[in-house]
Amino acid sequence: MRPPGNVPDERFQLFQRKGSAKWQMRFSIRGQGQLKRSLDTDDLREAQRRAEAIWYEATYRAQQGLTARAHTFESVAEEYIAQILREVERGERRADQGKSEPAVIRRYFVGYFGQKPVDAVSEADLERYAEWRRTYWTEGPGKLITHIEYDRGGHRLRRPVRRSAPSLSRQRGELVVLRQLLRWASRQGYLKTPPEVTIKARRTPDNRRPSFEPHEFAHLQTVSLGRLVDPIMDGTGALVEASDKRRWRIKRLDDHTRRDRTLLHAYVMIGAFSGLRPTEMYNLTWGDVLGYRAGRGKPVDQRDIRLQVRGKGKSGKAIPQKAAIPWFDTLWMLFERSMGREPVDADPVFASEQGKRITSVANGFTELLKAAGLERDHRGIKRTPYSLRHFYISEQLANGSEVLDVARNCRTSLAMIDKHYGQVRLERVVDRLRPDWTRV
Repeated sequence: MRPPGNVPDERFQLFQRKGSAKWQMRFSIRGQGQLKRSLDTDDLREAQRRAEAIWYEATYRAQQGLTARAHTFESVAEEYIAQILREVERGERRADQGKSEPAVIRRYFVGYFGQKPVDAVSEADLERYAEWRRTYWTEGPGKLITHIEYDRGGHRLRRPVRRSAPSLSRQRGELVVLRQLLRWASRQGYLKTPPEVTIKARRTPDNRRPSFEPHEFAHLQTVSLGRLVDPIMDGTGALVEASDKRRWRIKRLDDHTRRDRTLLHAYVMIGAFSGLRPTEMYNLTWGDVLGYRAGRGKPVDQRDIRLQVRGKGKSGKAIPQKAAIPWFDTLWMLFERSMGREPVDADPVFASEQGKRITSVANGFTELLKAAGLERDHRGIKRTPYSLRHFYISEQLANGSEVLDVARNCRTSLAMIDKHYGQVRLERVVDRLRPDWTRV
C-alpha cells in the first residue's frame, strides 16, 4: 500500500490530487517561484525516481541562468510570434512583417524543429534544417501542397505552389528571422547561448550557356570559310600517312566534303543571326521562310524575311538579322545543284544531296570548333550548336535590345533570359554604364 496524500522531501514534495492516482510534484527554484510537474505514474517509487531527475535538471538549468523547465521550439516560436504582433501594433515593426514572418516561422521553423527543446537545437541541426528547407517544395512536406492561401485587401486569395528551391536571397532572409528568434529565446532564458546561424546559403551555379565572344565568333567564321577553299590554293593540304609509310598532302576537296562544309557554314551564320534552336532550324522548310521568294534577286538591304519556326513544343515567328539572308541564298543554290530544280515550300531548308531533311550537324560542328580551337569556353564547358543561339541572345542584350523583345523573338521566358543569358561581360556594355551626364 502506498501512503495517501503528500510525501514530503527536503528538495520537493510528491502529492496526489483528489480523485487521481497519478503522482505529481511541487518544488521551488530561487527567482522562479514554485513549480509543479505531473509525473504520469501511480507507482510511488517510480514517481520518486522521476521527481529526482526533474529536480536535478531544473536545478542545473537554474544554475546556468536558464528557466527551470525546458521549452519546446514550437512553444517558444509562438511566444516570439506574439511578440512580433505586439511590436507591429506599436509601430515598432512594419505591418508586412506581422504577416510574412509568422508564416515563415510556422511553416518552416516549427515544421522542422517542432517539439524539440529549443535549448537542444545545435549547429548540426541548423545544417540539416538548411538542406531540408531547400527541398521542402520538391521532396519534403511541401510536395503534397497544391496551393497557398493568403489575405490581400480583405480578400482570401490563393496561388499555386512554386516547385523549386528557394532563391539565394530568400534563404538569407529566412536565416535572419531564425537568428532573431533564437536570440530572443536566449534573452528570455530559454537557452543559454544561441547556436551560430552561420549556414552558408549555397551560391547559384554559373548558369551561363557556352557562347562565343565577338572576337571568337569572328575567328570561327574565318576558319569555317577557310575550310571551303581547296588546300592547293593556300598550300596547306592535309597531310596523310599510309600504313606503308608513304605520305602526301590532299590537294583538292572532294565535292561531297565541300558541300557539307558549305551547308555547315550556312548553318552557323543563320543560327548566330537568328537565335533559332537547332531543332527549329532542322524543321525549317522553304515555305517557313516568309517573304524569301519575293525578295530573290534584290540587294540584301532591300530584302526582309520572317521565319515560321517549330521545335521544343513551341512555335511562332522569328525575325532574323539581315546578315542571315545571304546564307539562305547559299542553301537555295545547294538544293538546286543537288536536285536539278528549285525547292518547293515543302522542301527542307537544310537538305542533304538527296533532298532529305538533315537532322544533325553536331559532328561537323565539333570538327569545326576543334579546327578553330574553340571547342570549349573559358570555363571548360563544351560548346554545341546551341551555342549559336546563346551568342545571338548575348549579342542582342549587349547591344541594347529590350529583354522582353529578345525573349519573345526567341520563344523563351524572361526568367530563362535572366537565368542563363543576363551575365553579359561588363566591358561589353561599358558605354551604357557611362551615360553622357557622368562622362568627363
